[in-house]
Amino acid sequence: CQQRQEWYRDFTRSVGEEPLAFVGSARIGSDVEATATTIRHAIGFDLEERRRMSTWTDALRRFIEQADALGILVMCSGVVLNNNRRHLDPEEFRGFAMADDLAPLVFINGADTKAAQMFTLAHELAHIWLGQSAVSDAQALLLPELEVERWCNRVAAELLVPLEVLRAEYGAGTELRAEVDRLARRFKVSTLVILRRIHDA
Repeated sequence: CQQRQEWYRDFTRSVGEEPLAFVGSARIGSDVEATATTIRHAIGFDLEERRRMSTWTDALRRFIEQADALGILVMCSGVVLNNNRRHLDPEEFRGFAMADDLAPLVFINGADTKAAQMFTLAHELAHIWLGQSAVSDAQALLLPELEVERWCNRVAAELLVPLEVLRAEYGAGTELRAEVDRLARRFKVSTLVILRRIHDA
């Protein structure tokens, strides 16, 4: 990843690209909802477009395309280099961000579920907005000890499932499990993310 980022940085310099203003534009004290909205608008993350997608794979592919179009190099693999016998364990790490104002890079552990990869990408985008490189165990269920990880989790959750939209769409009279499953399909996230957002609401 470092080699690819170095190549990408050299390439962007050679073609006269300007530094990306969004890298490092947020602070840990920045408002979570405002930051998530800024990221959503910057990448063109359309909740209605996501609703119409039939699978999490389609939604993840589109999410990666949107981040890539903004100038963020997104890599996804489930193995070490090209060795199919050396699988990456999602229990060890889910992804990482390498902040750079010319060549920001996000790596997603492809051995994880598609729904988990959606959350990881959103979490790592928050790190890019902070301008901080980090290795993450981004899980919606956990409350990380580090303040920066908690903040990135909150931004990721708000980016993927805005509380305002969740409140409007939540069927209070519906059996919880059925409603959680429906909302997970609607937002293309895991049921854990939906449960976390219901708790937040």
